[in-house]
Amino acid sequence: MALITGGGSGIGLAMARVFAGTGYTVLITGRDRSRLQRAVQELTSARASISALPCDVSDPQAVENLFSEIGAKF
Repeated sequence: MALITGGGSGIGLAMARVFAGTGYTVLITGRDRSRLQRAVQELTSARASISALPCDVSDPQAVENLFSEIGAKF
């Protein structure tokens, strides 16, 4: 599994494409829910295993919540 912050656009989305293309299950995070959803739609249409969870990594509580969700989900 690959966890990619900022996965809704730019370098983060490019990395998600690379990891998804090589068979990884990919979890992307970012602050912008609509970008995350567009990225998930794009990568899912490429038959990638991808999920998105919103998270502002500059907020310690949000990061803690993110890892709690990851632990529960995966």
